[in-house]
Amino acid sequence: MGELESRRRESSGAVPEYTASDPAAHPLRRAVARWFRFGRETAGDRLRFRVFELFLLSHAVYWAWDWGSFIRRIPAVVVPQGIARDIDLSFLVGSPLALVNAACITACAVGALSAQRSRWCLPPLVVLLHVQYVARHCLGKVAHGSQYVGLGLLCLALAAWYMPGPSARRQFALGATQFFMGGGYVLAAASKLAARGLAWPDGRHLWLWIGEKNLDQLSELGHAAPNALQRLVLGHWWLATAVLAAGLVIELCGFLLWFPATRTAITLALIGLHVGVFYSMGILFGSYIGQLVIIGLPWPALIERAQRAWPRRGGASLGWLDRRVPGER
Repeated sequence: MGELESRRRESSGAVPEYTASDPAAHPLRRAVARWFRFGRETAGDRLRFRVFELFLLSHAVYWAWDWGSFIRRIPAVVVPQGIARDIDLSFLVGSPLALVNAACITACAVGALSAQRSRWCLPPLVVLLHVQYVARHCLGKVAHGSQYVGLGLLCLALAAWYMPGPSARRQFALGATQFFMGGGYVLAAASKLAARGLAWPDGRHLWLWIGEKNLDQLSELGHAAPNALQRLVLGHWWLATAVLAAGLVIELCGFLLWFPATRTAITLALIGLHVGVFYSMGILFGSYIGQLVIIGLPWPALIERAQRAWPRRGGASLGWLDRRVPGER
């Protein structure tokens, strides 16, 4: 019966969704379906994906133009990074071609909002944005504030190409981003331990970094004044050490983003980590915080609870999420 139903759906052109309970599915496919919760999507999940998608694409467009305007002022490739070691990107620097690339990225982002064209727009967007990123940082210093946005865009592109239907694409993109963001924090902590071992959380290291940031502020603005938190940790070695140790433990626990039961707690801890980094060292990872808020907090459960509390208003306001875009499978 299941085989006849599968053949009927294939002959009709319908693309089956992954499900964790389908006995005819490959064991690996069932495991993947269970991990990404395929087949258990709610209106809150769909709304969160739309916000996630808009967040990533808007950041891609913003950075494409911001980097493009900076690339125009670069005289030459000084320190090739990444793919620039194998591909000569000197044709981009000091020319308006970087702005042309930004315009292409913008066109891809607009096209990616359509489910009918996202499969063809997302992969070139990822490639072109990566080229823009590499050209922007060809002076030597590499910024890290856009890394997780690039990761999320890559997950969107993979979902558009390899997932069989719209629900599976949405859930794979969110689930893969949660997985790799959690692993990224763990690897960040592991790299610190590999560099200095258990001596990394030493308060004197934090003193050094605060001094360097104050020196940067002094050279840029002509004045530097430590804030209250900086003055507090500069005055107590044990407190500076405790702050670093807490941050290291939180990063090591980043894998807890993988599990629904612990996702909210570790998300709040990671947001607190970034807020602490900002107030102690003046480094703001705003896109990281925004992405954590979207993928880590239990918005679907809260939306479902709100729909139960106000069934008429909630159901009407989210009804558009159940409508299919023309051409969407």
